[in-house]
Amino acid sequence: MNYAPYRLSEGLVLEESGSLLPWFRSLEQLAEKGGKPLPEKGKRTQLFWEADAVFGGMNVSVQAMERGLGIFFLDLKNGEKFESEKLEYEAVLQILKAKFGEPAEAGSDDYGYPWVRWRWGGVCLNLALAERFMDYVALSVSNGVVS
Repeated sequence: MNYAPYRLSEGLVLEESGSLLPWFRSLEQLAEKGGKPLPEKGKRTQLFWEADAVFGGMNVSVQAMERGLGIFFLDLKNGEKFESEKLEYEAVLQILKAKFGEPAEAGSDDYGYPWVRWRWGGVCLNLALAERFMDYVALSVSNGVVS
C-alpha cells in the first residue's frame, strides 16, 4: 500500500480539535470525538463537525453518516464566495493539487461533470462537480468505498 499522507490510513485527523475520526466506527463512537447529531433525514443518522481543519490547515465542515462508515464528506469553509460551482471546483482542485500532487485518476460522469481522485491503497480522496437538483462540489475521503 502506498503511504497515505495526513494519517489517512488511520482515519481523518481534525487538526484544530486534535481528534482522529477512525475508519469504520459507529456514529456513537464518533460522537465521542465531538460530532453533533443532525436531525434524521429519512433513515440516515448523521454527525456533523461544523468547523475544523484537515490536510494541513484546509478549513472544512465534516459529515459522517450511519450508512457510510468508511467515508467522510467534507465541505470547504474558507469564507470565499464563488460565482459558480465550477469555479469553486477549480479552486478546491488547485488547493488539493498543492497538498497531494496530481490526481491518480480523472474523468467525467455521464453528464459531463468532472471528477478527480487521489489514491493510497484503499484510501481515496474524491473531488467532483455533481448535480442533485442543482450543481454542487462534492469532496470526500474514504477507505475501501471506491473501487
